Order: sequence, then C-alpha cells, then structure tokens
Amino acid sequence: MLLFERRRGETIVVDVHGPVDPEQGDLPALLARLRALTNHGCTDIVLNVEELSHIDSVIVGTIAHAYISASRAGATLRLLHVPPELRKLLATTKLDRVIGVVDDDNLKSAI
Repeated sequence: MLLFERRRGETIVVDVHGPVDPEQGDLPALLARLRALTNHGCTDIVLNVEELSHIDSVIVGTIAHAYISASRAGATLRLLHVPPELRKLLATTKLDRVIGVVDDDNLKSAI
C-alpha cells in the first residue's frame, strides 16, 4: 500500500494506492497516518479510496475506526471516489449514513 497526501485549500486528501495487506501492517499504518494528521491540526481529511484493489469487511472496519478517531479529535473524515463494492458495504453496515462521501475533486461534502 502506498499513501500520498495533497492539500486542497484547508483539506488534506490522502490517496490510497494498491493492495492493502493486513499481514504487512498496512491497516495500522493507514490509521497512524490519519491520526498523525489530526494530531498536527488537520480538521478536514478526505480519504481517496478509488485505487484500492481489494475491498472487504476489514477495510470497512478500518475506515470506521479512522472515522471515529477523527471525530474524537474534532476532525472530519470523508471518502472520495468510492467504488460500488465499497458503497454497498457502507450501505449494508449503515456507515453511509455517518461517513461523508465526495464524488469529485471539488471536495464538496455529501452524506
């Protein structure tokens, strides 16, 4: 897994690329990176999940954990370019009701 950050105004976009391998510590690394952003005062974080190559319940759990951590730190976590498979899992778990989804790089929030 590779993580790339870019700034769009006051928003930090974190692009996630490639397969996420829990055995390699990718999920804790992702959570640690997002936590570091909130610790450095970032209050608007967008996680671009377009390039995730494998989506499962572990990814959904990690996103939920990241959302809770961001909320507790006073930050907002939204998802960008959510693939249909992930949208379905978010709807099944009802996380689509609380985690904002952004469909384009204008980064206007929608829930």
